[in-house]
Formats: sequence, structure tokens, C-alpha cells
Amino acid sequence: MRRANIQFILLALLSYGSIAAQGGEVPRPRGVSLAKAALYQPRPDGKWSCLDGSKTIPFAQVNDDYCDCADGSDEPGTSACPQSQFHCINKGHQSIDIPSSQVQDGICDCCDGSDELPIVGCGNTCHELGAAAAVQRRNEAELYVRGAVKRQEMITRGKQMKADRSARRSELNARIKEQEALKAEKEQLKRNAEALESEAVEAFKEQQRELDAETAQAEQEPQQMRQEATLSFVRYDANKDGFVEVTELMVDMNLDSDRNGVVTVEEAKYFLDERDRVDLDAFVTLAWPRIKPQKMVAEGLFQPPEPPVVDADPQAEVQSTEPIQHQPTDEQADMEMGAGEHGDEDEDTEDEEDQYDDEEPDVGVGEATPDVETTTSAPNYDPETQRLIEQANEARNAFDEVERHIREIEHEVKEIDDQEGKDYGLNEEWAVLDGECYTFEDREYVYTLCPFDRASQKPRNGGAETTLGRWDQWIGEGDNKYSRQKYANGAACWNGPQRSALINIKCALEPRITGVSEPNRCEYYFEFETPAACDSEAFKAADQNQHDEL
Repeated sequence: MRRANIQFILLALLSYGSIAAQGGEVPRPRGVSLAKAALYQPRPDGKWSCLDGSKTIPFAQVNDDYCDCADGSDEPGTSACPQSQFHCINKGHQSIDIPSSQVQDGICDCCDGSDELPIVGCGNTCHELGAAAAVQRRNEAELYVRGAVKRQEMITRGKQMKADRSARRSELNARIKEQEALKAEKEQLKRNAEALESEAVEAFKEQQRELDAETAQAEQEPQQMRQEATLSFVRYDANKDGFVEVTELMVDMNLDSDRNGVVTVEEAKYFLDERDRVDLDAFVTLAWPRIKPQKMVAEGLFQPPEPPVVDADPQAEVQSTEPIQHQPTDEQADMEMGAGEHGDEDEDTEDEEDQYDDEEPDVGVGEATPDVETTTSAPNYDPETQRLIEQANEARNAFDEVERHIREIEHEVKEIDDQEGKDYGLNEEWAVLDGECYTFEDREYVYTLCPFDRASQKPRNGGAETTLGRWDQWIGEGDNKYSRQKYANGAACWNGPQRSALINIKCALEPRITGVSEPNRCEYYFEFETPAACDSEAFKAADQNQHDEL
């Protein structure tokens, strides 16, 4: 091992000398790039300072396979300092920096073999690799030239879209001012029309309430009259045969029209519409309208119209009014019926009436009221009220129409502002992709990328679509800002973070997704190609820098 280290030190010194001897080359220790050559020049006293300034050592200790500086800058050509970097010159190809840990590890990392001792036998393949890389660069240059034509078309369209958005935004600003003024006008007309409508409708409702009250009272009177008639029918029907007969009315002294103390057959027949007997319906419709006024007069509840005042015998007046003063009530008439012609049948009759009263809830009284469907229909307004309502409706519709137009304008303005807030590149070349969607299928999923909107996946055999992320920002580094996109805040993974997607973008003649992977859980990588990435000027500048370094 010690012998190998001594050989490596000698190789480093020889390398330094050979580098210094090459024409046009700046002398520098092994493993130092041309850009850092000036930092590795010894002072006149033969000393050298570590790049972090922490220590000064003899220049001879640079690349002595011993780490003297804390930053490892004194060992650019050995593996003594783990944090150091070794520069592969790779003349004829592209120079690279590798970790110092890969120096003298038995593996040829530099194409010129400079990272290993000669005994390892690393051949110099830089010329072959350089030639292949040159062919690849020519192909890429041709691709960028052809792609730049399409990119220029995208730039033209993107700038036109931006100008159209700006013009449309100005037009919408003017329209929304007009609509706001029109809205204020329509709102005032609506208020005036609604005030007149409210006043007219309230007046109509008040009239309707009065009419409803009168109608309800009118509808209630026949029903109440039938109930009264039914109860009287039951009371008169002493034998419970379902008919009221002349003899059954003759016991009610209230029906003594001539006030002679006896209800004659003729008087009873008058109340039965000149019939011998009537059933319940006939009693309600024919008999009761005649009986009720007579009973009300007898009970003092109704006073018939007084006849014209005529001189008469006071004694006759006393006699004519005497029966009225001693007219028995219904209860007294019932008692007389019990003490009179029925005699011993008193108890039987009372038992039958009690039995009927007990059964009354079962058989019911009167007619059943059919179910009435409750339907809500528009009131039948009078013509003037209807006219005011129609005017108010027209005013409301006109106001709503203006409000709808304003909402539509505001929605379009928001969309324009959202687009203006997106970074479509320095020359608007990416604007054309907004609104487009591209798909890619693998064995399990169909992936979708809608630039500046979202990324998603869906199982090929069917199922719900899962959002992998929504547009967030560009994340390319340095001058390559527009080479990577990030889509964040996707659907949450099971017991994991929210999904996200990173889009690596390359130049191509047609936009498409070339691959999708998930290197980390819930983090997806899309490989996307598009002419928008074919910036030929940037490619030429990068290629020139690489050529200069070579």
C-alpha cells in the first residue's frame, strides 16, 4: 500500500509537470480544472493557502495523499480528502468532476483514465466518445433548428393570444360599467313595480280574507242547520222507526200555530209538507225549514215582523197573547207527552230514547264530508292587480337578466386574470399548451397531463380518475427554468402525503408524453416533449460553452 501511494505521488508530480509543459496550458496540479488553475499557483516563498483560508502549507504538500486542509482543497488529485472533487480533463470529449472517493478505486470513471494509476490499465476512449457525442449534438442541433420553426409559430400564437386577452379585458371592463349602470336603473324600476305590486296584492288579500270569512260563514250555516234538523228528527222520532209522523209532531205544543192549546192534524201536516210522515232527508229539506222559525218564535229567539198598529179590543189582545206567555218549552212538552196519551209506555219510550242516544255516535248524524284535495293554485286576481303583478315580474326578470350578464362577464374576467397570472415563458411560447391535454398508457394506468391545469391517472380497466397534482410553478434551475414543471396538492395517498407530479420537458417536433414513473411514493415523474422547449439560441450557447471547454 505504501509503495502504491509513493507511485501515486510520483504520478501526481509528473502529471503536474506534464500539464505545465503542454503548450498553451496553464500549469496546475492533477485533478484541478482549468477554471480553478489560478487558485493552485504557489507563492514566491513556496507556500500555498487552503481555499477556505484556514491554513497555509508548503505547495509540495498538494496532492501528497494526506488531507491537510479542512475543506480538502489540498488533495484535488487523490482520494485522501472525502469531500474533495477530482476533475477529469477528458480531452476530446466532455470534462467532468467526480467525487474524490472514486479516485484510485480500480474503476475507470474518466474516459482518459486519469483517475486511476497506469497499472489499472484504463484506456483513453475520449476520442471515440467525443465523436459519438458530436454526432448526437449535430442531430440535436438539427432537431432544435426544425423545432425552433414550430416554436416560433407557438410564440406568434402565444403573443396573439395575450394581445387578444388584453383587448378582451378592456372590452369587458367597458361592458361591466355599462351593465352596472343598467343594473342600478333596473333595480329602481323593480323597486317601484314591487311597491305597487305589494300594495295591490295586500289590498286583494284583505278583500279575499273578508270574502273567505263570509263564504265560511255561508258554508257553515247549512251544515249547522242540518245538524240541528237531525237532532230534532231524532227527538221527534219517538218510535225510532226512521220516520217522523203526524202524531209525533202533534205532541210538540210549539207547533200550535193558532195558539188554541192543541196541535191539530192539519197543523202537523203543514210542517210535514202535507204528508203523513217523512224520512230524515225529507225532514231536513222540507219540514225543518218550516218548524225552526216556529220553534224560535215560541222560545223567544225570533220576533216576527209586527203588523201595522190597529185599534183592537184590549181583552182580545190579552187573550191572543196569553198562550204565548204560557207556551211550554221542549222539555215541558216532553213531560206532557209522558203524562198524556202514552201513559204506561213512559218507561219503555225513555229506555228506547236512551238506547238510541247511546248508539248515536256509531250511526253518526248528517252526511259524511268527502275528502278535499288541497291544491295550491295561483289566486285569481282582479285585472288591475294582475297587471301590476305582471309588470313587477317583468321588472324582476329584467333585473335578473342584467345580474346574469354581470356574473358572466365577471367569470370571464376571472379566467383572463388567471391566465395572465401564469408564466407562459419569456415569449409566451407555452401559452398554446394551456387548455390542451395529453395522455400516456402503460400496463395499468392511463395518465393525463393538461399543462397549466392538472395531472391525473385512471385505471385502464375502469374506475375513478385520481388527481396527481394541480399546476404550481416552474422549477427548472438557472437558465433552464422552463425545463421542469411542478403540479402539487393532488389527492392524498392512503396513509401518506398528497400526490404531486414533476414534468421533465425536452425538445421535440410534436407535443407528447413519452414516459411516466413513480420513483418515490406518491411522487410521479412525467417525461414530456414539445416544440416549445426547442430554444435554438439557448442550445447554441450551451453547445458553444461545451466546445470552449473541450
